[in-house]
Amino acid sequence: MTIELVVDGAIATINLSNPAKHNSLTADAVSLFIRHLDTLRTDPAVRVLIVTNREGKTFCAGASLQQMLDGSMSGELFSTLTNSLATLPIPTIAMLNGNAYGGGAELALCCDFRFGTPGMRLFVPPARIGLCYPLDGIKRLVRNLGNTFAKRLLIAGEEFNGQQLYELGYLTHLLAPEDLESATSDFAQTIAGLAPLAVQAMKQLCDQITHHQLDPEAAAELIATCNASPDLQEGLQAVNEKRTPVFRGK
Repeated sequence: MTIELVVDGAIATINLSNPAKHNSLTADAVSLFIRHLDTLRTDPAVRVLIVTNREGKTFCAGASLQQMLDGSMSGELFSTLTNSLATLPIPTIAMLNGNAYGGGAELALCCDFRFGTPGMRLFVPPARIGLCYPLDGIKRLVRNLGNTFAKRLLIAGEEFNGQQLYELGYLTHLLAPEDLESATSDFAQTIAGLAPLAVQAMKQLCDQITHHQLDPEAAAELIATCNASPDLQEGLQAVNEKRTPVFRGK
């Protein structure tokens, strides 16, 4: 299976496992990926998602170029995947255990956090092959990385290493290769132990502000729901009793 979903308690992992093809995504793989995301949307027990590559030197090479050529893969289908990942209610972490190319760079950018290593490489090649990148992807690159960095990726086709990606704000965390998996796991465990209603509400509000879609009345209602929840009472009581809170997400 090229796209594998594993759920371990409150943490889910989606593994890209097609190293022979640099974890490029066929139309079938994209559809399976989307189905996995739909499954996670309806599982209240899952609080964090990690997206990573099981093996090989490449995190993801984006959409299958062969299928782009024969018409079985389209930019619209790939955008359906990236939009689904970007709008997942729970926090998401991309663990880039290798290089990222083309749509693979955008796939990781859809996650809330990106963990990588100094030696990894990233570039987006559409200008090298005569392809105009999908509009949704261009918007995401400009919005999240800024116009100048997006142009360096898309128009100039520049290649960046992990240290540069961290300094430019693409990577949120830069780790030695031997520390990457443990640091990502620890980070996911930390988030999984936080109050899920508050975490998901603040993720939603941050994204709405970024997209200039904030509805103040809806935001106030969302905040009030969190502040009236048993989780807040549990959190306050845990502080008073000097213990670790146990949040229920209700």
